[in-house]
Amino acid sequence: MATNRPVPQIRIKLSDIHLFGNDAADLEQKELFFSYAIQRPELTNFLDDQWPVQVVRAYKGEGKSALLRLAEKKLTPQNEEELVIAAIGPDHSPVVDSLDSDLWTREWKKSLLKLVANEIGSRLGIAFRDDAISLVEEAEANGFKHRSFVSAIVDRLKSSQVPIERARLPVASYEKLVARYLSGRPLIWIVIDDIDQNFANTDRWRVKLASFFTACRQIVKVIPELRIRTAIRPNVWAIIKREFESLSHLEQYMQDLSWSESQFRTLLAARVSSYLVRTGQWQLIKASLPFEKTDAELALISMVFDSPMPWGGDVRTKDAHTVLWTMTSHRPRWLVELCKEAGKAAEKRGAKKINLDDIKNQFAVFGRKRIEDTEAEFRSQCPQISELIGAFSRQPDLYSTDELLKTIHNRIIQAVNPMLSGSVGKPSDLDVAHFLFQIGFISGRRDFGEGRGYDHVYYREQPGLLKLRTNIDDGLRWEINPIYRDVLNLRYVADKRHTKSGKR
Repeated sequence: MATNRPVPQIRIKLSDIHLFGNDAADLEQKELFFSYAIQRPELTNFLDDQWPVQVVRAYKGEGKSALLRLAEKKLTPQNEEELVIAAIGPDHSPVVDSLDSDLWTREWKKSLLKLVANEIGSRLGIAFRDDAISLVEEAEANGFKHRSFVSAIVDRLKSSQVPIERARLPVASYEKLVARYLSGRPLIWIVIDDIDQNFANTDRWRVKLASFFTACRQIVKVIPELRIRTAIRPNVWAIIKREFESLSHLEQYMQDLSWSESQFRTLLAARVSSYLVRTGQWQLIKASLPFEKTDAELALISMVFDSPMPWGGDVRTKDAHTVLWTMTSHRPRWLVELCKEAGKAAEKRGAKKINLDDIKNQFAVFGRKRIEDTEAEFRSQCPQISELIGAFSRQPDLYSTDELLKTIHNRIIQAVNPMLSGSVGKPSDLDVAHFLFQIGFISGRRDFGEGRGYDHVYYREQPGLLKLRTNIDDGLRWEINPIYRDVLNLRYVADKRHTKSGKR
């Protein structure tokens, strides 16, 4: 629980767009981002040079770009020979008019090694060895390096009166060139983001992405001085891995990123403390904070939010970060968006803190944005996802398993005839239910009895639910996430008592 120790008077502008930071970590100002970024456990393997490849798997808004940005900073070179290359996937994607995965793999290798060659060449001083000269010239030719003094003079001397020819020899093999140059030198790290940006479930996209990961594996095998760090969405990985079995070799390099309730508390407290530091108020409250980390974080959050908040009906309450963790499906980007809008609403009514009503009043607009995000993210798995979500309009927000499957059968299977990636033929009621559980539209709910509250169970915790017929629901009921309630005009029955049969 939050501390009751008196806190000095501070001023927090709830509508300040910088209070909670940028929605997208890759677009945040450098100083601001690192003032509130928290250290994720996944960084341990990302920074371990014993791993030639590391891939973080996470959905949109869960922190892939933030993790890669943290890794890049932590890997900052200690001397001139060390190199960390940050890149964006679409900027280096080869242009290939073919579905030949071998051709795509060769072109990806060429593109990535050309990136390395250009970066090395752009940072070299005067180059005397043939390989070093080739790297410098490649960097110049591709705009990665200002031309050298000699290059500028020779290019200017060339004219009809002064017939001096300067031949730039083409690089026959970037792999051999980079391998020769790096042999015995310090490691070079490639941190590449957004490799699956705008992914569509087409033959070309599947070949393109699968070949990228194959190229990464082959590159680090041939050039042991290279390390690659990248990211992909779990649903995209599942799609390409299903078709390209060779990708199973990369499973050992995968890091699944998700946010626990306590990590959300740390994240939210870090945003508040960063704001206080930036506004010169940190020293005013630092001494008054509890020594214990959890209590200190709760105290910081309570400076901005009413905490705890009423939650779950009757007289039950939950800490503000727990409420927000539930409402935003554990996604930091959604958290920031919701907090910004709630902060504006709180300040408009003249409040000093954000309360539950300020948050709930954003659900109509916020819920519509989340549906749009969900449809865009998972359309590659189910082209009819808009109709799946829309089928629950004006329906209850809580179901027994039998009720859920009946609703899906009557309102989706018979009306929509959906297609699901990975399903052979027409999907069953259970297939659709499992898909809705996987994408976070519904979660499991376990009630502890009258007056004792309830808890939620999410896909990452028990991915076999609504799939394994031997334990189809583990005694749970199924609740639609609160953020969708207003936009879908759901009938709010979640806090009414249900029997195990689902009767109300």
